[in-house]
Amino acid sequence: MKKIEIIIESTYTNRLLELFKKNSITAYTLIKDIEGCGGHGLKSSDDITDVFSNNYIFTVCTQDKFFTIKDEIKSFIKKYGGKCIVSNAEIFI
Repeated sequence: MKKIEIIIESTYTNRLLELFKKNSITAYTLIKDIEGCGGHGLKSSDDITDVFSNNYIFTVCTQDKFFTIKDEIKSFIKKYGGKCIVSNAEIFI
C-alpha cells in the first residue's frame, strides 16, 4: 500500500479530486485551511478568503494504482504547485 499526501493551494483542490476520481481513487481525507511555511513563504489559514490558503489531502491506495496515477500527480504538481509525499503504508485495522 502507498500513502499519498498532497498539500496544494485550495483553489486547485477540486481539480486534484477530479484526477483522483478519474483514477478510481474515491476514498481520501481532506483537511482545509492548513498553515505552514514552505517555498512560497508562510501560508496562514486566517485569510478572509480561501484563495491563498492551502489544503492537505491524503489517500491510501494499492501500489499498482499508485504507479498508474503517479505521472499524473507529478504533472499536476508541476502545473499547479504544491508538495506530494509518498510513503509505504500498512493498514492496521
